[in-house]
Amino acid sequence: MPPLREAEHIAIRGEGYSSADEAASAGERWKDIVCRALARLHLPADFGERRPHGQLTVAGEQVFSEESGHPVKAEAPGVTVYRCDPELRFIRSEAEVCRRPSPGQSAAVLVAAAELDLPMAPRERLAFDLYSGSFFQPSADARLLMLTMAVETLLVLHPRSADAQAHVQKLIDATAVADLDQSERDSLRGSLKWLREESIGQAGKRLAQTLEPRRYAGMTPHAFFTKCYAMRSQLVHGHVPRPDWSDVGLLAAQLEVFVGHLLSGALLRSFPD
Repeated sequence: MPPLREAEHIAIRGEGYSSADEAASAGERWKDIVCRALARLHLPADFGERRPHGQLTVAGEQVFSEESGHPVKAEAPGVTVYRCDPELRFIRSEAEVCRRPSPGQSAAVLVAAAELDLPMAPRERLAFDLYSGSFFQPSADARLLMLTMAVETLLVLHPRSADAQAHVQKLIDATAVADLDQSERDSLRGSLKWLREESIGQAGKRLAQTLEPRRYAGMTPHAFFTKCYAMRSQLVHGHVPRPDWSDVGLLAAQLEVFVGHLLSGALLRSFPD
């Protein structure tokens, strides 16, 4: 067997189980074992479960089975349970696509940007770095998180109303004399101070409204941002089960467009999509 460093794809196979349920349970157990071992070795692994993958129809399986002389099944990410006898063959297909602007469109946009000559603020430069980095992430989860971070860097949190700030100050003052450990009081007071300003959700909706009357995934800009931010929270706060990868992928694709529009400035009015 070649060294692991030379392998592009690795499969771990187990056999001799009395039922499909027993085999599936053992497969999940060994997946956990491998994950812990790789973490200890500081090595990554992509099990492919959060990526798009093809499906083979029953008719397709029959065609390939007849050609190979063995039962054929489409390779699927994660744990797969199948009969050992007769010997099964797996088939996999991959395709990558990209969209490129025409040379004429690229030249026209660059000329218009030079004529406008609008410098980027530091927060916009950081947002563009995150936006660009998202294109190099194979996982839709990572793309959505990086693009959401890009939006967050563009936000300017406004102070809440005077009445709201006065109420927050009362909470801070009450916490300062509460019968709690000093560390707990300090922690709570620090958290309460953030409430003097509006939430990220409020600031995000206000920023998103600058993109009206455009629609993203059939939603108004502020409704779309709210949906993306809710998805982001599910991904980073351990929501179980995780959101379906296809739902994340569709949102991430539209969020790419959304962030690109935010960073386009006045060019957005000059060059419609």
